[in-house]
Amino acid sequence: MPASKSRGRRKLGHSFIRLNLILDSSKLKSTEDLFAEALDTALTTLYGVIGGALNWDLVEFQKNSCIAIIQCQKSDEERIWAAASFLTQLKGSSCRLRVLESSPSLLPAFDLVESSA
Repeated sequence: MPASKSRGRRKLGHSFIRLNLILDSSKLKSTEDLFAEALDTALTTLYGVIGGALNWDLVEFQKNSCIAIIQCQKSDEERIWAAASFLTQLKGSSCRLRVLESSPSLLPAFDLVESSA
C-alpha cells in the first residue's frame, strides 16, 4: 500500500490575522465596534456587499494600541488582507488598517512597540 503524501498532515481551515487600526483623527475613539466597522467597511468597499460578507470573529482587541486579532477561514485570508490594505477613510476621517501578521495558530498577546530611531 503506497504512502499518501498528505498522511499525517492536518489541513487547517482557519487563520488568525493581527491587524492595527491607525486613526489619523482624534474624532474617532478606539473601540471594538469601531474596529469591526472599519474591517467591514474595507471588505464592502473592495468587494461590494455580497463579496464583503466574509465571516470573521474578533478574538482579541487591545484598546490602547488598537491592535486586534481576528479569526477567519483560511480561504478568506488573502481577501481580508487586501481589503485592509485599501482602507483609507472611516466616518469621514483618515485611517488605515495595517496587517501585522497572520498565522494558522493563535498568536500570543503582546503589545507591538515600534522603535523610533
